[in-house]
Amino acid sequence: MLSPTTVVETLLLITKALGELMEPTAGKSAKNGGFTLIELLVTIAVAIILATIAVPNFQSMIVRNRLVADHNEVLTGLSYARSEAVKRREKVSAVITPDADGNGWKLQVWHDDGTGDVTCPADAECLQVRDKTNSSVNISTSSDGKVTFNSLGRLSGASSIKFEISHGGSYTRCVAVGLSGMVSSQEGSCSGS
Repeated sequence: MLSPTTVVETLLLITKALGELMEPTAGKSAKNGGFTLIELLVTIAVAIILATIAVPNFQSMIVRNRLVADHNEVLTGLSYARSEAVKRREKVSAVITPDADGNGWKLQVWHDDGTGDVTCPADAECLQVRDKTNSSVNISTSSDGKVTFNSLGRLSGASSIKFEISHGGSYTRCVAVGLSGMVSSQEGSCSGS
């Protein structure tokens, strides 16, 4: 990838070379104030070529940033549920549900009294809702998406839980909640971990 200083230096060299080619011949006076039409057209052509090269890289950067933003929201929501369980000395659950159309997700955190019939955000037991149903990021899991932390911040259950966060299959991250309650993440799919 070309750096901005390299691009500017190249444009200056092209402009200087064109200026030397366009010098007036004997008997004609030289004007020293501005750019010629050819210099301007060459500069615009080079700028268009550079923009054409940069746009695809910029689009992939936007996709990665969306994935990382949603990934961080999931990490924050799960960490919040764990810290609330320890603070309250009671069970706290976090449920991540994918949107029905496959795009987007919703994370709900609530005090788990064992009844399981909490309506977020209207219920007083509901502690937090992160609604990303309009997101282009998908979340999948092999379980029902419910993570329950006990009063010590450990996972209530017999096995760890993994969430795979992806954007169109091109970029993927895995979030895992271990039996100790530790929330961790890695780049790539969950199948390799």
